[in-house]
This record gives sequence, C-alpha cells and structure tokens, in this order.
Amino acid sequence: MKRSSCGGASAIGALAAGWAFPAGAQTVTGGHTAAAGFLLMMTERFEFTVAQLPALGAHLMGLPEAIGGRTALLLVGLVVAGLMAEFITRLILSRARVHAFDRLASKTPLRAFFRALLLDALALMALAVAGRLVLAQLGPSDSLGSHLGQMLLHALVYWRAFNLVFRAFLRPNLAEGRIAPVDDGTAHRLLVALDLVVLLPLVGSLAARALDATGANREITSAAIILYVPVIAVLLVGIVWRWRFDMATWLTAMVPQTGFSRQLKLDAARNWWMGGLAFYVLLGAASVYAALTESGTAARGLSTIESALIALLLFETLMHRITRHIVSELPMAGDVVADCVRLLVRLYVAILIAEALMVRVLAAATADEWVAHDRGAKMAAISAVAIYAGWRFLKYRMDSYIAANPLPSADVSGDSEEEVQVAASRLRTLMPLLRVVAGATIAIIGGLLVLAELGVNITPLIAGASVLGLAVSFGSQSLVRDIVSGVFFLAEDSFRIGEYVDCSKGKGTVEGFSVRSLKLRHQNGQLNIVPFGQVAHITNFSRDWTVVKFNIAFANGTDVELLRKTVKKIGLAMMEEAAYKPILLDPPKMQGVVDIKDNSVIVRFKFMARPKNPTLVQRIVIRRMYEQFPALGIQFASGNNYPFPIPATPAVPPVAEAKVEAPVAAPPKAAE
Repeated sequence: MKRSSCGGASAIGALAAGWAFPAGAQTVTGGHTAAAGFLLMMTERFEFTVAQLPALGAHLMGLPEAIGGRTALLLVGLVVAGLMAEFITRLILSRARVHAFDRLASKTPLRAFFRALLLDALALMALAVAGRLVLAQLGPSDSLGSHLGQMLLHALVYWRAFNLVFRAFLRPNLAEGRIAPVDDGTAHRLLVALDLVVLLPLVGSLAARALDATGANREITSAAIILYVPVIAVLLVGIVWRWRFDMATWLTAMVPQTGFSRQLKLDAARNWWMGGLAFYVLLGAASVYAALTESGTAARGLSTIESALIALLLFETLMHRITRHIVSELPMAGDVVADCVRLLVRLYVAILIAEALMVRVLAAATADEWVAHDRGAKMAAISAVAIYAGWRFLKYRMDSYIAANPLPSADVSGDSEEEVQVAASRLRTLMPLLRVVAGATIAIIGGLLVLAELGVNITPLIAGASVLGLAVSFGSQSLVRDIVSGVFFLAEDSFRIGEYVDCSKGKGTVEGFSVRSLKLRHQNGQLNIVPFGQVAHITNFSRDWTVVKFNIAFANGTDVELLRKTVKKIGLAMMEEAAYKPILLDPPKMQGVVDIKDNSVIVRFKFMARPKNPTLVQRIVIRRMYEQFPALGIQFASGNNYPFPIPATPAVPPVAEAKVEAPVAAPPKAAE
C-alpha cells in the first residue's frame, strides 16, 4: 500500500546493486537506436538469467546438505524462541500498559503513548536476547550457520520493530491508547495488512541474501529474484485491494472538518488505493529491472518514497491525536504551532521524495547536480515555514483581538433604555481590512522569496505585475478613486464601526466597510452601500460629546425659580448615579423661558452627554420631571397650541398612585 507499507518493500530490488550487480549499467545513446539497443540488452539479459534456472535448482537441492539438519533446526528455533519471548513479555507487561493508559490517556495522551511504546520496546528487547541465545549455539561467527542466523535475527528484529510501531498506533485491543482514528475491527485488519506488507518484501530480501551467503553466484541470485519478485508484487497489490476501505477509514478520519480543500482531501483519502496499486506495480517492475541490469537505483528511490510516505502518515496521525487534546490558555494557539510543525515536516518529506524521484527513479540529474537544487529547496522550505509561521501567528493575534472586542450593535437609534455598546475602537474597525492586506502582502512577498530561493527569476514576474497594475489603474479610474478616498478616510479616522454618520449620500450606523465602499445601516433598517469616491463629506454624530436641547410647555403662573432649582436637583442626582455618570458630562439644567403663549410658558432645557445614547438621558429627565413636578405644584400646560419635542401625556395619573410615588420629604426641600 502506498501509505501502509515499509522501507523493506524495495529491498528486493536494492539487493541487486548490493549483492548481484555492483558495477554500473551500460548507457546506450542515440535517438531510436538507443531504444532498440536497450530492448536488445534487456532481452539478452532476460534470456541469460532464465538460462540459470537449472543452476538455481541444483543450488537449492544442495542447500540441506550444505546447511545441515542441526543448523536448520536451530534457525527455526531462533525464530520460535524470539517470537515466544516477545509474546510472553508483552503478556506480562499488558497490565502495566493498560494501567498507564488509564492514568495518563485523558490528561497527557502523548506521555501515555510513549510510555506504552517503551513497554513494547522491552518485548522487542526480549526477542533480541532470546534470538542471541539461540544464535550462540550455531557455532563460530564466521561459520555459515552463524552467518545465516545473524541475517535471520536481523530480519526478525526489523519486522517486529515495524510491528511495534504499527501496533503502538493501532492498539487493536486497547481503544483508550489507540492513536489511529479507527475502530477495533479496522485496527485488527490494518495491523495484519501492515505486517504482511513488511514481511513479504523482507522474506524476498532475506532469500536473496541467503543465496549469496550459501555460495550462489550473481546470475543464480538474479534468476531467483525474477521468479519470486512478481509473486511478491502481486501479493502486495492484493493487499492494497483487500484492505483499501480500512486504510481509507484511517485517512478520511484525519481530514479537517473545515477548509476549502476538504472535499478534495476526502476524495484523495478514499481513492488512495489507485496510487497504491500503481506504486507497487512500478516497484515490482523496478525490482525485476534491477535484477536484469546492473543498477538498483530505481528500486532504492521507490523505497525512499515509500518510507517517507509511511513516516508522514504516522506523523500526521500522531499530530491529529495530539491536537485534539490540546488545552491552552490562548484558544487555537496549539493548532497554530501544530500547523507550522506539519508544514515543516511535509516540506522535508517533499524534498526527500523529489530527490529520490529525480536522481534515482527518473535519473534526470546526478547526485552532484542535485546538490545545488537540494540546497535551494531546503532554503525555500525554511523561508516558507518562517513566512507561514509569521502569518499564522499574526492572524491568530488578529483573530483573538477581534473575538475579544465584538462589534457594537447596529441599533443605536436610542429606542431602547438598556445599555448599548459604544462604537468600536479604531484598531478594531480597521482589523478586518488590515488582516486582508497583511495576508495578501505576506503571500505575494513570501511567494516571490520562495521562488527566488528555488532559482526562479522573479524579475519578469515583478515587471509583469507592475504593467498589470498600471493597466488596471488606467482602466478602472472609478475603482482607484474609491480605494484612494477610502484610504484617506480611514487614515483620518473619520468613522468607526458602530458610529452614526451622515455622508451626504446616506446616513446611518457604520456596519462595515471594504476597500472601496462604506456600509451604513439606517435606523429604519435599510442598508446603504456608498462608494468612498462618492462621499463628499462625513458628519459624525458619535464623537466626543453632544448637546441636547428640548422645550417643554408649563402652565401660566409657574414658579420659574422653583422649576430651575428642581431641574438642577434632578440633574445633580443623575450625575451621581452609576448608570448615568459615565454618560453625562454636564447635568440637565434649565436655560430659561424662550416663549410665552396664551395659556403656556415655553421653557428650554439642555444637557451635555456622550454621544452614546443621548435620547435615553432625555427620556429619563422628562420622566422624572413628570413624576416630581405635580407634587411641587408645578403644572404642565394643558393646551395643544404649544410645541413639544416629545408629546406630553394628557392623562393625569391617579391620585392614590401619585401620593404613593411622591416622596414625603420632597415638599419641604422644595420650600427651602
């Protein structure tokens, strides 16, 4: 499987360069003659290798006599003893493993994972010790039996080490400690599949090495490789097909729930098996090619790609598990760090795959020629990680500030007597626009820096962008005027979100803006979108302070001095109240008589307040006048021929209610 195999899967092809054909391959050049010469060479090599089959059979028939019965039994005993020692040790330590997960999995899952991995490593050490004890019975280290035993023990430890890693992630019998996001049944099946993917190529590699150790020449070893490599390749392809849905379950569970590329990632995770089938068919062909020629570089390159993808899968799985349990004082801070680490690892894996593909598989460049590209790719990767980390942390701080400073409600018409939020700060108003500008700037400059590190000449890109910008500026003069005007309005702090403004083209509460237009929500609910280029001036009703003046009509003969003192007391009392102290800058007071009608006296009042909700203060002042004036003998006018900014209620409250609400000490104070 493309993402569920191991580095040993390509050892079959690599052994041809190590044991069978250490010399370099002949190079055939020259147009179509090169292809014909290559086919001729491959045909001759194939015929020559097939001709060695009788010699291979004779060599295999002589192996029992060359190895001996005792050595064969000890080799089998080495495998059995090692596996039994591992099983017994794992069984003994199972209680400690479960106890570790019970205590640590919910609080520190990473610590629980590594503690359980350490316990499994003890079982692997027991396997190695048991194998060494049996290996000591095979004779001197330079004997054939000891040499075969060492190869067998190394292969056994290699296989069980991969099994240890895969078991640590899957934990078929311990869901609490499972890192892979799969259920029990899927974990069991995937562990079997991964074991087979490791074991099958390992057996092929061990067989070729054993033939070489028992005296088989290169031709005989190549004949054996040609026989069993297609079988192993077919079995690997069958494993990919048989367990394709189980691996798809693992991969799809790690796809983030949000993101514009979520569907693309889901499709790739569900159809991974297509790449897996193609990969193992190509790997089998590369192994056969390595056996027929004197070069195993293609197979080793595919091995590197396979190992890199496996390591990336395990890393992504571990990071997915860790980030689900991160507890941070700063929300999303852990995810930002995890994303930066993910990008670093992904770029490193991409560089490894690119090197293996270009140098070994495709032979598009030699190792010396690739050094300059490798250095540039690594510098570009470091630059990309630094730029991405800077942007993510900048965006994180911006998002945190936006979340901590919510926008005020657009309803600031003053109809509600409840507290309303003040206008947003200047930084909060500009933050969404700053985030977009910063993101675009970092993306453009960072992209150019990365391309420059990769060896791309960015001068034509910069020149082309300049010409394109000039063409856009000439063709979109209205858009440019809107943007430039908006920049100056924002630089002058002419408005903020939540403020009530009049921009000659419309009036309302600033609900938002873009780089070219302003959104105003009228108090009746209409949303006006005004381009900045059409804004001649802005009148801001929500800055600093506002003076509210209003007239009230009283009956003829009203004691104006008593009225003035009473209103002054009401204003001073409101200045001391916690609800109105932050709003009032100058208490409500009487300015004087402004007009005299036939049956009324028109008196003007005023106060200074912050432009948060001045109409609220005005309503409270009028209500307190309405409640206190009748008890003091101050009567409102009863006619309808006088102006009222807010109509007075003609109905007189019930006598009993007025007596209850009127304070007892009010008349003496008024008299004083």
